[in-house]
Amino acid sequence: MKSLPILLTALALAGPALADPRIATLGYDPSSIAPVNGRVGIQSTIAFAPDEHIENVAVGDSASWQVTPNKHANLLFVKPMLATARTNMTVITDKRTYLFDLGIHPKAPPVYVLRFTYPKVVSPPVVAVAVPPAPAPASPQAVTPDALNFAWAPSGVKSLLPGRVFDDGRSTWLQWAKDAPLPAILTKGPDGDEGPMNYSVHGDYVVLDSVPGQIILRRGKAVARLTSSRPDDAAVVKRGGGGRPASTTRPSPAEAVADARP
Repeated sequence: MKSLPILLTALALAGPALADPRIATLGYDPSSIAPVNGRVGIQSTIAFAPDEHIENVAVGDSASWQVTPNKHANLLFVKPMLATARTNMTVITDKRTYLFDLGIHPKAPPVYVLRFTYPKVVSPPVVAVAVPPAPAPASPQAVTPDALNFAWAPSGVKSLLPGRVFDDGRSTWLQWAKDAPLPAILTKGPDGDEGPMNYSVHGDYVVLDSVPGQIILRRGKAVARLTSSRPDDAAVVKRGGGGRPASTTRPSPAEAVADARP
């Protein structure tokens, strides 16, 4: 019995020197696939460089894996929903492209945190070269209040819903409260299966690159939906058109035009 306290003391002293296999670090290589071993009921965090931000996430089987970015778009939370879930994932940030293999291997410890190290980039010396002035870029098409559609009807768990939602006929703009965790943003494809939507982060807004008829928001078993009231998903419903508007904060015309301007 006296040996047990001695053993515990030895483990406590040796603890900092023992690397926890659940905390993984990989050297970034754009041509390599990073494995992420998951476990049902355990969330894994993938941390990217502090100065890069997630722009797009594509998952091969979005029904088997829950994938959610944080508000600042530099962390990704992944969690398997099935004990046999395995798929691939591609993450595109404003600096790099990452390839992942998401799987479950019961004999290996699950990944709690995955971080990357990056090779140092040596900048070549700058040589001054006279460059003729470039032509002035064409002015982007102006966005007017009449082109914005606010007729989005919310339903489901209120804590998942954004405070603002509108679209300009090409993109859909969602805004959650500051520091609020983002849910998984999904929509149904032609086959009826749910899949993640491509989006980017512009300031306080999450901007979807399309205008679906319905947006599905999930976090675990909680679900909410945003349904466009437009009569034709391909048509632009002008502000004040038919349908019940979403019970979210509605920006002034000037704010909305400024937010939606390219």
